Parts: sequence; structure tokens; C-alpha cells
Amino acid sequence: MQLVSNGIPINIKLETSIVQNEHQQNFIYESVGQAVQVGNNWYIRYEEKAENGEQFQVMVKFCQDGSIHLTRQGAFRTKLRFVPGELTETAYQTPYGTMLLVTKTKQLQLEFSETPFRGQLKLVYELSTGEEIVGNYQLFLDFKA
Repeated sequence: MQLVSNGIPINIKLETSIVQNEHQQNFIYESVGQAVQVGNNWYIRYEEKAENGEQFQVMVKFCQDGSIHLTRQGAFRTKLRFVPGELTETAYQTPYGTMLLVTKTKQLQLEFSETPFRGQLKLVYELSTGEEIVGNYQLFLDFKA
């Protein structure tokens, strides 16, 4: 992953809980990454390694309007947009084709400080194909310089 040279090096801890068909999976992932400010928006970028060893480039964008964008790129690519109380649509690109996903943001909580640089993001959301629920997700991201 190519990082911008003027970014802030950060440590990242990501905790994810996924419930699909009444089956729950929990993941904890720690990594190093980088925070970059572009205009009024902050970006956090890091690489995530899947259980099968595949690497994903992840970017989290904290938008001025209060929304969060989460982009994952690897064999599968998606860009999720989180807006509290709203449904947002995204294209989920796989090697086998593209699928439309709908994100329902149930909770979005961001605590953020530039000096010292640190923050926590909590997202609770539901993914569906429009008619069928794919799963319920909780994501907790802790980051600090």
C-alpha cells in the first residue's frame, strides 16, 4: 500500500463482530497505518490481512458532514458509506461480478482529537441485498499516533 509521505504514523486496533444467520464471529486486528488530512476531511489508511492471508487496503474517511466512508480493496472491493439513520447503497465488486448492497447505519459514534492525534470510531450497521439481510455488524476502531 502506498502511503502519503506527509501523513501521521498511527497504531490501529480494530474489533469486529459479525452476526449472520444467528452465527456470530468476532475478530481483533492490530496494525500500523497512517492518518492524512486532505481539505477538511481526515483519512486513515492501513492494510488488513484476512485469515486466508490475503491483504486488503483499507481507507476510512471522516467526512465534514459527519458521515464515514469505509473502502476495502483486494480481490473484493467495496466502499460503504455510513450516515446515521439512513440507507445507503454500494456496489460490492467480486471476481465473479458486482452485487448491490444496502447499508443501514444503526449507530455511528466518533471521538477524535488532532492534538494528540487519537480517536475511536464505533459503527453498528446492517448489510442487506435490498430484500435479504446479509448480516449485522459492529465495528470498533481505535487509533492513535
